[in-house]
Amino acid sequence: MMDGATFSPSPEVDFAAPADPVSSEEPKRLNRRQAAKVRTRQRVFDSAETLFRDVGFERATIRAIAKGAGMSTGAVFANFEDKTALYVAVFGHPPLTPEQGRALVVALRQSHDMLEAFADEEGVPELLASIQSALPPLPAKAAADA
Repeated sequence: MMDGATFSPSPEVDFAAPADPVSSEEPKRLNRRQAAKVRTRQRVFDSAETLFRDVGFERATIRAIAKGAGMSTGAVFANFEDKTALYVAVFGHPPLTPEQGRALVVALRQSHDMLEAFADEEGVPELLASIQSALPPLPAKAAADA
């Protein structure tokens, strides 16, 4: 059984036919039971991703994730150790505390401001755009003061 820490959140993962890292041969075809487990895991994964994005880690519940997947809570726990492991599987990192989130926003804003001085350098405009898209918008008054 795979746990959330080893599950790759990469969108290019082929859930239907996992590759054998030891062999260079074609991946083996899954039997019906294995294929059903892969489909179940994917449904739980998709439901969790939607719920985490919509309501956040704290407000998302295993029960709501299971309901969104059309599964029982047992199906969630059969595939992921807990809600944190499921979040790590979906996003590739543990959930941030509010303090960590605020510190990250401050650091990103500072990085953006510093990088603007190098806006003509190769790759910097793309990096600035990535940082800007990751930052929440400033309230109107704060934006006017900035």
